[in-house]
Amino acid sequence: MTRRRAWRGLALALVAAGLAGCGSPAEDVDAGDGGGSVPDAGGGDAGVDGGLIADAGASRYAEVEAEVLLDGSASVGAIRYQWAPGGGLPFGPVSSDPTLRVRYPRPGRYSAVLTVWDGSGRRRRDGVVLSVTNPPSHAPRQSSTIAVVADHLLAVVSPDSDELMLARWSEAGTLEVERRVPVCHTPRTLCRWGTEIAVACPGDDTVARVDPALGTTTTIALPRGSRPFGVVASDAGPLWVTLQGTGSLAELVRDGGTMRLARTLPVITDARGITLLPDGRIGVTRWRSPDTHAELAVIAPDTAAVETWTLAYDPQAASDTEVGGVPSYLEQWLVSPDGRSSVVPSLRAAIGEGSFVTGGTRPLSFQTTIRAVLSTLDPTTGVEDAGHRLQFDNRGFANAAVFSSRGDYVFVATRGTQTVERVDVLNAQLAGTITEVGFAPNGLALSPDDRFLFVDTYLARRVAMFDVSDFSEAPAPLAHASIPTDEPLSPAELRGKILFNDSHDPRLSRDGYIACAHCHLDGQDDHRVWDFSDRGEGLRNTTSLLGGAGAGALHWTANFDEIQDFEHDLRGPFQGTGLLSDADFHTGTRDQSLGDPKAGLSADLDALAAYVQSLAVRPPSPRRGPDGALPAAALRGRDLFRSDATGCTACHVGEALTDSGFLAPGRPRLHDVGTLGAGSGRRLGGPLTGLDTPTLHGLWNSPPYLHDGSAGTLREVLTTRNPEDRHGRTSHLGEADLDDLEAYLLCLDGRLD
Repeated sequence: MTRRRAWRGLALALVAAGLAGCGSPAEDVDAGDGGGSVPDAGGGDAGVDGGLIADAGASRYAEVEAEVLLDGSASVGAIRYQWAPGGGLPFGPVSSDPTLRVRYPRPGRYSAVLTVWDGSGRRRRDGVVLSVTNPPSHAPRQSSTIAVVADHLLAVVSPDSDELMLARWSEAGTLEVERRVPVCHTPRTLCRWGTEIAVACPGDDTVARVDPALGTTTTIALPRGSRPFGVVASDAGPLWVTLQGTGSLAELVRDGGTMRLARTLPVITDARGITLLPDGRIGVTRWRSPDTHAELAVIAPDTAAVETWTLAYDPQAASDTEVGGVPSYLEQWLVSPDGRSSVVPSLRAAIGEGSFVTGGTRPLSFQTTIRAVLSTLDPTTGVEDAGHRLQFDNRGFANAAVFSSRGDYVFVATRGTQTVERVDVLNAQLAGTITEVGFAPNGLALSPDDRFLFVDTYLARRVAMFDVSDFSEAPAPLAHASIPTDEPLSPAELRGKILFNDSHDPRLSRDGYIACAHCHLDGQDDHRVWDFSDRGEGLRNTTSLLGGAGAGALHWTANFDEIQDFEHDLRGPFQGTGLLSDADFHTGTRDQSLGDPKAGLSADLDALAAYVQSLAVRPPSPRRGPDGALPAAALRGRDLFRSDATGCTACHVGEALTDSGFLAPGRPRLHDVGTLGAGSGRRLGGPLTGLDTPTLHGLWNSPPYLHDGSAGTLREVLTTRNPEDRHGRTSHLGEADLDDLEAYLLCLDGRLD
């Protein structure tokens, strides 16, 4: 196996041996003898015999090039001492002096070995681990759902109840809610801003400023459809906010008791996570990646110059331990405390796998579709350390992380599996796992002394507190604090949302890889085209679930007629055991996706359907005017869209802008609009004669287009992918008309004007 493939198993073996914490698994940076050797004076190698005890002291931290005193003076019965400091450094002399002063030239975990002898020549050994790090030079600041905002004070957002919860912890391991503060609609991330807390709310395009001592809130409205998501600030500087809807970065400044929008800068499409970089620039993640690479934007506040960095597409073939593909769903970007490294947790989408894509050699499976990864890159140059892009086996999506205060560990939340992984940064290997932390861990925070880890278990509706100072055994929760004041969802919707986001339940997924949310995070689409040829389908562009999906035909080929038909995905591609009992599933024609209804047979399956059907609100299009009105070009485009000259409304009709449905039970209304091709595959394993009509609402937020993603832009849909006018009559339109029609389509967001 390669080193990347072996890291997880090796680390688990070390952890199982009981090695953890600062004195945890030690792997010498250089296993050589350092130019010397420990003389063999006879006797055993360790332990107690006749009063001789070697004592190397406690494992501890040190900084690079700082003098370290190795001291064996606590040894008993010894008259001679020798230190082997590890890391290729020369051995100390055999002498009566129990100490050795050394300097370690680079970061690492060094196993220093003390050998002692008594007067009869008996020998004993003991070891100590020196965790050597670069001195801290950067105060990490990044957007998160949870953060330490003051002494022993923790803040966490509550997106479903529109609140900010504040809790105080004690060194005794208690965690008590101090207050809950109403903020704005759908708060997603927060950050400390001086003595206050800033909160981004995409639900109503606002940012809130909270005084944690008083529990008071002021808000500022940002442009309609801008969807503020990430917030970050230094204590004395401005507040920087990513605007996902417009791909922009907003600078907010304090203006007395309020906030003022100072400027808005273009930065990157789908702007999401945000971090402060050591050189004063601001880093922003592109949430959903293009197929060729992942993207990160770096912007200089003084000049507004933007540089785009990339995380490479990995072309390797998938196996049961690794997959290739592109990192996507970049929610966070974190810089280490020494300012020399940064990490990005994400999902890796194996879009190079599938029967059609690989010529039948590698069909997608439950373990070769997605994989949780942690990418590492230089925060000053953007150069990725591709050899340290760690993949987490049996994990589908790494969504949040936090560095220890010295940067030697990074804790990573893997959302669907309800786990937190501890990665030893110095050795690039897993150094422990906390399991069953709670549903959908959404954010992580550490106490300043690294003792306590706080986990925002978003759908468990509580913060879990763990003592992570010792990993000799998996940490258990010390305390919990409830996040919302009251549960904002109905019992069925909450249960369905949990099931939608979970991959830990074996009924939903095998080995924890796939959750519904891993392709439809927040109910949206992942901008991916998947090869579903092994399902009897073909290349399929993921569609958004926003807008109240579930009425009528589902999917591009109308192969489902009720949300409960996702039981087939759970039992099939996800390799779960299903939410229906086997007896119910195999009764009548229920084991066929268009067979007997499944509704009413499983409370959990019905809850999943209830949640999906609750996703009724589409994000407002930023292409509309400030008041939501259509601009002049879109009004002209609307007239074209509705005219007989284009014929668009022959299929895109009504408020939903679709004629999706069934002519008779099991007979969907399908259209061949000239977009079928070699990769289009089949429908339910049979001939594909046409496609279900998708809604046009949300087009501004859902490229690529068409069932196989073969159109990267709407202009391609209207021109090069419609050469015979089978998908509406557009060949006669000039450039100005095409501009207007495209302007209208990009304004569609659930409203009809």
